Amino acid sequence: MAGCKKDFEGDRNKQDLPETYVVVDSVLRDSSNLLITTVSAFWWGQSNTGFISGYEISTDNQQTWLFTKEQKGSFLLNLPFGVSKGELPIYIRAIDNIGQIDPTPARMVFPIKNSAPKIAFDFTSNKRPVKSFPIVKLAWSTTDIDGRNDIDRFEIYMNDAANGTFAVPGNISDAIISDSVYTSSIRLEGVANAGIFQPQCRVYTGSRTTALSGLINGIKYDAWNYFYVKAVDKTGNTSITAKDSIWIKKPASDFLVVNAQTSSSSVVFNFYANRFKNIGGNLAVFDTLIGVSTQFYKDELYNDAVTQTRTFNLFKNIIWITDDANTLATCQQNTAEFFNNGGRMFIAAEISNDFPATSSVLSFTPVESLVVPTPGGNIRMNVNEIFSPHNPGSGWPILKSTSIISNSRPFITFSGTSGLFSYDSLCRANLINQTNLGTSAWIGPSNVLSARKRVSTGKADLIFCSLPLQRLNGNNNIDSLFRKALLDELEF
Repeated sequence: MAGCKKDFEGDRNKQDLPETYVVVDSVLRDSSNLLITTVSAFWWGQSNTGFISGYEISTDNQQTWLFTKEQKGSFLLNLPFGVSKGELPIYIRAIDNIGQIDPTPARMVFPIKNSAPKIAFDFTSNKRPVKSFPIVKLAWSTTDIDGRNDIDRFEIYMNDAANGTFAVPGNISDAIISDSVYTSSIRLEGVANAGIFQPQCRVYTGSRTTALSGLINGIKYDAWNYFYVKAVDKTGNTSITAKDSIWIKKPASDFLVVNAQTSSSSVVFNFYANRFKNIGGNLAVFDTLIGVSTQFYKDELYNDAVTQTRTFNLFKNIIWITDDANTLATCQQNTAEFFNNGGRMFIAAEISNDFPATSSVLSFTPVESLVVPTPGGNIRMNVNEIFSPHNPGSGWPILKSTSIISNSRPFITFSGTSGLFSYDSLCRANLINQTNLGTSAWIGPSNVLSARKRVSTGKADLIFCSLPLQRLNGNNNIDSLFRKALLDELEF
């Protein structure tokens, strides 16, 4: 058997190296008309014997390269730190279909300057009160046409620049709006030593619970406080200083009364204040917080969960008064740490007949479900009707209503334990059922006062009442209910 072999003859055809072209080699501008640091470039490539598969671009003097198939783009050119203007190049090199790279990249040179950033306090995403305890959230929006990464830091001071500035990293962000706009926030928390508040604050970024190192000086208590923030970019340009102000009140006690009453707010609050004055002791001194906005008052709540949680943590005991059960959402969402730290709470919430029976805002209370009125009916409490304990020997007083209570919503108490808590129904009320056909005695469940107890201690940490107590002093003995609930059971 025979075979034959024929070698290839001659040299293999070589493919020419690609060439790269740009629109212009350099951009000429006088010193008063320099470009911003974000620039646009256009380019193309040519291969005489193949085709162009892509390009590599360098904006750091050929130290690194970024691949693209595009023939145009926008780039952020970084001036050296402390340098506000200069001529910076972009290099582009073509790559052909067999991977050959243009050894002589094309170059465009841009005369650029760094622009000063802009900053403004953000009152849209950051709902904050006009008055606050020394847990304060500040938020602002920063704009830098040279790009978000151009911001080096934020400089902050309180009340007077002589107190010293505090530097916050420029890369903190809550939300990125665009390449040049983002929002940032910090939380300031007054420093307390042995319960005495000092003229310094710890600084936290965003929702973090670990503070930055150092303290910011100058906080004033029971006074207006002014906050000043400016942005500093990496060339040293600074924004105009933004200013905000909040009245900061120093806690006078570990007992907080949240007034979330939407109607007759002052009258109801004064009723409770008189109870505390009469009882005295640990109840004689208390702090207040407005828990709902009315035509006369603005609420003093934050929409930021961490800030509101840390505010509640300033206190050991809380009373929440409301005629709108929806306000309990703030309580439900922001008191887990308060209770875990040993906090105790009493809630008096007048609940409308149309409020959802299993609303999540009640999930932390002893309420498993609200009793549902008959179709078309309302559950009410008439004048001179009785509020009494389930167990006559329990020490809870018998109260009497002083007026018709249109919203008298009884509830079913959780049974058994949840692992952490057990529950106890304490008092009931004589109620009526009102329909279009008239009124009749309510014969359904009528519990209106219950307790939640920690299994680990056997003690109550939350007592919930669904009637307005200011209308239950017909026997002139309402103070005895507060003594029983707040001192004996909750141990305020």
